[in-house]
Amino acid sequence: MANARTRWPQEVKAIAKAAGIDCVGFADLRGVAGIFTYPHNLIEKYPFAVSLVVSLGRYGKYDSSTEDEFAFPLIDQSSRSIRKYIAAQGFHAKVVLADKRVGRESPVYWLGEISHKAVAKTAGLGWIGKSTLLVTQDFGPRVCVGTVLTDMPLPCGSPSRNRCGTCRECVQACPIGALKFCDFEDHPQDVKDCVDVISCDARVEKTHSQGRLCFECMLACPRGRAKR
Repeated sequence: MANARTRWPQEVKAIAKAAGIDCVGFADLRGVAGIFTYPHNLIEKYPFAVSLVVSLGRYGKYDSSTEDEFAFPLIDQSSRSIRKYIAAQGFHAKVVLADKRVGRESPVYWLGEISHKAVAKTAGLGWIGKSTLLVTQDFGPRVCVGTVLTDMPLPCGSPSRNRCGTCRECVQACPIGALKFCDFEDHPQDVKDCVDVISCDARVEKTHSQGRLCFECMLACPRGRAKR
């Protein structure tokens, strides 16, 4: 069992990397206790999670296809491969699709079965920026994130400290002023303290329908620009 415990995380990471995932981390889900999940008892039998991060910079463009046609399918395919591996080792796993939402109306439409960002932060892959996006050290917020829930015991990372400091470039870059300067250490108590969810959602929907997407706050972040 000791050898297996060493092998499992190595092999999970190898599967993810072979599929094209840029960053892989493991989260102890006690670190997200109390956050919104759908259903409310979603993580009761899954004490751990695999967090998967893909850089959007690899695609060389930022439009509606970047996530929908490239990043999301890559994450979901990798997640299914990891689930299959975990099941073969005798454990349970659930794929949380990268872009699955639990409702059709804004702002509920923003909510997934579990927050990929919160899981990734707990795994130590990044922190929550003033844009409320996950900010990674290597790629900034120009990433997509996926999650595999599991009861496989994995060596978990530690949450990253917030490194935004006094930077407010994402706030200043918002073309409709939906982002507000909200200072917090770990995460905002309420997302509405940092962003006008209704206005932001309307702009995202409008630009997406035009074949592009509002990436201004992502692109403005100085983190990881050299690796875009």
